[in-house]
Amino acid sequence: MKITVDCYCPLCELDKLPDNCTTIHGHIQMGLESTMPPFEIIEYKLQNVTTIFGCITIANSGFTTLSILSNLETIQYSQTGNSSTCSSYGNIITIAKNSLLRRLYFTSLKKVIVSKKSEYGIYLVDNPSLCLSENELEQFMETEKFYAPHIRICDPTRNYCRLDNFDFFDETNIPTGCQVLTDSLVLNGTKDINETDFQSRLNDIEQIMGSIIVFESDVVSLRFPNLWRIYNYQPDLPVIFLQDNPYLSDIELSNLSSIPYFGKYPDVLFAFSNPLLTQLSLDTCENLYKLGQITIGEIADSICDNRTSSALPNQDQSQNHTTATSSEFVVETGKGGSNSTTLSSVGKSGPPSNDTKDNLNYRVFKPTFSFLMFYLLKFVME
Repeated sequence: MKITVDCYCPLCELDKLPDNCTTIHGHIQMGLESTMPPFEIIEYKLQNVTTIFGCITIANSGFTTLSILSNLETIQYSQTGNSSTCSSYGNIITIAKNSLLRRLYFTSLKKVIVSKKSEYGIYLVDNPSLCLSENELEQFMETEKFYAPHIRICDPTRNYCRLDNFDFFDETNIPTGCQVLTDSLVLNGTKDINETDFQSRLNDIEQIMGSIIVFESDVVSLRFPNLWRIYNYQPDLPVIFLQDNPYLSDIELSNLSSIPYFGKYPDVLFAFSNPLLTQLSLDTCENLYKLGQITIGEIADSICDNRTSSALPNQDQSQNHTTATSSEFVVETGKGGSNSTTLSSVGKSGPPSNDTKDNLNYRVFKPTFSFLMFYLLKFVME
């Protein structure tokens, strides 16, 4: 019979954690701090931990792997005790600014349980040496609120495209033959587009880890003949957001079949003030309706073969939206190496501030503001 040992520490000082804990009620921080105990002590204290009610923040550390958490099976967001760690940063698992980190090795992790108060589930940012296996990426993309822009992939079998400057993809920086975009595609105020060249770069894209945002652009068409999956990194905007594009007349999403995470809104497509966008193909309409809601701001019934544009089809949509309770997954087993680098900690001042360029709300503030104003106006009128 497996013995469970519950340990309570609102903001864990790991050297003071009791031995043999299997469940921790509290928040774990590891990073730069001179008072952190040696790695061997931390490894010993965490070796039996399978469940955490709280959050984990690992930032500015000297870790090369996180195999010390290889037995962790479940983590559930909880603001425990007097700690402000989770409430101030808002993520369940934050792994940020670890320059030496190469692999995670969360080999036992099966559940990440989010809540409405949690900003992100798994948040991976600014770890320049870190890579995920394709299997890890697949499993993480089955969870809610996963965020890892421009993540490196270990031994990829597809052409994953990332930008070292952590900018968005646009008409100028998508490499030829790119199959997976590791951040959002954003055309914001784009003019003088070479449509032929741009379309040739869209043809090979199969997945987008982010959203599609086109705002005040002169683009004429957006055809994605091979795109089958979008994971929305931006919960405050629809998956596909098109507004104020005077020449946009053609959209193709004939193979889109998977949107693991929508965000706050049910819209798979939100389009407003695109005067030439009056008709979508039957294949595109059927695919979008299977996935979620279509909202066309000023066209009543012509966008999808005379079906009401803002109405959902008569089918159960629950299978297409990630539930707001828990996300369950299994991570491929890997061999975690010994992390001999001295442990460090975030410090007494708390987790790193969320002010980096990865904050998509900041980077596309104007489209976000316009969308929220439209929804507010729509609500008032109804």
